[in-house]
Amino acid sequence: MTPIQDDTSTNALCQDDFQAMLREKMRAAVRYALVAILNEEVEVLVGAGRYERSEQRRDHRNGTYSRHLGTSVGQIENLAVPRTRKGFRTQVFERYQRRQAELDQAIGEMFVQGVSTMQVGQVMEALTDIKPSPSTVSRVFHTLEGEFATWKNRPLEARYVYAFADGTYFSVIYAAEGQKMPILAVVGINQQGEREVLGFTVGERENQTAWEDLLEDLKSRGVQAVDLWVTDGHQAMRNALQLKFAASERQRCVKHKMDNVLGYVPTAQQEAIEPELKAIFYQDSREKADQAVAAFSEKYSTTYPTAVECLKRDLEACLTFYAFPQAHWKTIRTTNVIERLFGEVKKRSHKMAAAFRNEDSCLLMFYAVIRALKFRSISMPAKQPGSQLLHRT
Repeated sequence: MTPIQDDTSTNALCQDDFQAMLREKMRAAVRYALVAILNEEVEVLVGAGRYERSEQRRDHRNGTYSRHLGTSVGQIENLAVPRTRKGFRTQVFERYQRRQAELDQAIGEMFVQGVSTMQVGQVMEALTDIKPSPSTVSRVFHTLEGEFATWKNRPLEARYVYAFADGTYFSVIYAAEGQKMPILAVVGINQQGEREVLGFTVGERENQTAWEDLLEDLKSRGVQAVDLWVTDGHQAMRNALQLKFAASERQRCVKHKMDNVLGYVPTAQQEAIEPELKAIFYQDSREKADQAVAAFSEKYSTTYPTAVECLKRDLEACLTFYAFPQAHWKTIRTTNVIERLFGEVKKRSHKMAAAFRNEDSCLLMFYAVIRALKFRSISMPAKQPGSQLLHRT
């Protein structure tokens, strides 16, 4: 789930398509930034917000006019430039064109790599010569709200081969006090091997209703089937999956299982036992894995009976991955895919060094980060005639 540099050579057509898409996204980012900055510049000069009564008012807005702007990423057409009754003329465009290269880079990073509020402020100050207030920076950040609303309701594919579900926590202010707020998320891998975040929401990890609501949202947007769900051992999540995706198979994260088993072994002995336990999940076949389970159980059932009992609980779900293509085992035997996603979001949020002021701000930041991530695809085997699932190969 970590962003990667793609150095793979592609054919000319694909490269052209990618470059065109990148330029279009950069043009949209520059438009976003310039419109927000122009509106803020007018507000400062007028001395009042739109429709606001203020004794400090020095002028009145007088609509907008359209103009085009040439940039290093192409022509931006029909920019709405504010006017005032006293004939306000902006210097934003002149400053922008003098510093176009460095500002293009900063604007691109703002909107494509997580919207750093510090960078928003730096760009706005460079263009207007006015240091923006925290509330101004916040308003620019929240230009993403409309995009996020559209993303949340976008249609999804009918079938995903793999889906990873898990939750994590962020600090949010409730009743003037910072508290941990859980976010539940699902990452899918489609039939072409492409990963994407399917959805996320607020909800307690142990709350079955919250998981049901998230899964129902995926279904309402088009998901009909998931071949394999990869999860930890939370019972609430398992119950929700059984209710909403009863036909799917489930893989329990083997890393979580090993941690649970070793929790019943004295610390001094864990290092010696761990390789034998890990070997169960790193065999060449399910048959060899079953043999490793039998050997481990026979060796330790007397010394560590509780650990062996823990291993056998939900063991079948821990071994499901052996029935899928071997090339995918590394990806699907743990929940690392979604945990890496959470790691990227936390890396960004930790820079803020403060709790989010409300749930919406936290969710918007989560979206702002994931929209910038480039996900690694996996190679998918050719589909067998008449086969719905990729396993049993």
